[in-house]
Amino acid sequence: GLIFIIIFLFLPMFNSIRYSFTNWNPLKEVKFTGLSNYVKLFGNADFLTSLRVTFIWVVMSVVILPVTGLICAVLVEYASSSRRVSGVMRTVLFMPMMMSFVAIGLLWQMIYDPNLGLLNSLLSKLGLINPARPIEYLSNPDLALYWTFVPAIWQWSGFGMIMTSAAMMNIPSDIMEAASIDGAAKWQAFFRVVLPLLMPTVLTGAAINLIGGFKAFDIIYVMTQGGPGSATRVTSILMYRTAFRENKYGYACAMAVVIFAISVVLTVVFNKVRRRVDISVGNF
Repeated sequence: GLIFIIIFLFLPMFNSIRYSFTNWNPLKEVKFTGLSNYVKLFGNADFLTSLRVTFIWVVMSVVILPVTGLICAVLVEYASSSRRVSGVMRTVLFMPMMMSFVAIGLLWQMIYDPNLGLLNSLLSKLGLINPARPIEYLSNPDLALYWTFVPAIWQWSGFGMIMTSAAMMNIPSDIMEAASIDGAAKWQAFFRVVLPLLMPTVLTGAAINLIGGFKAFDIIYVMTQGGPGSATRVTSILMYRTAFRENKYGYACAMAVVIFAISVVLTVVFNKVRRRVDISVGNF
């Protein structure tokens, strides 16, 4: 396992850092160019725009996905008294995780289709929109990124649910029994007693989503190819176009190194925050 990790993870990572200081192009001889790629990178408006779009995606991943995962876990483990119903709900909510990113992107692209899509058809039948003026979900540059994130919520909430469900099962039974009273007091006990104990797990999921947010590519590319304009062009898509369409591999590697460095720094900061939360709830 260690050999495979070295070959397929650390060696490419080292080569990306090395090539980021060159003009690597399959059509030319590789030459060392020092920091020129990085200097040019931070003067590139397209790259800076892609960073802004990426950060928006990362913030949504860190804030929204752990919350939806927590909500799903509470509905499955705490709100339902039937273990059979909980098991079915857990399976249904986790099923999108087993689908490929490309399949999910194509599925939601059809759902969002302004003329034949399920969403506009449903809204039209409910009288909420005029069929002659359908909503253009993925063509609106102001909202396309947020509509593209909805499939990510649908897919990744199951991951947060599984993590939080496991954490709830590990909470001492006497605490859960004390919180399992009926009525409004049950939910007061949950927010006062159970939720603080779940926060380390929620923050761990948020840290994983932080890293995943920086790697987002598949769903966005399948649904919008980074458009309209640059509205959904995260840095990974810009990196792909720079490398495989413009043949500027060294320049694309510099983008990858910058994203890697940012994600490492933010992950370290996030883990320090999570450690403090662990200490505050007694998880040493």
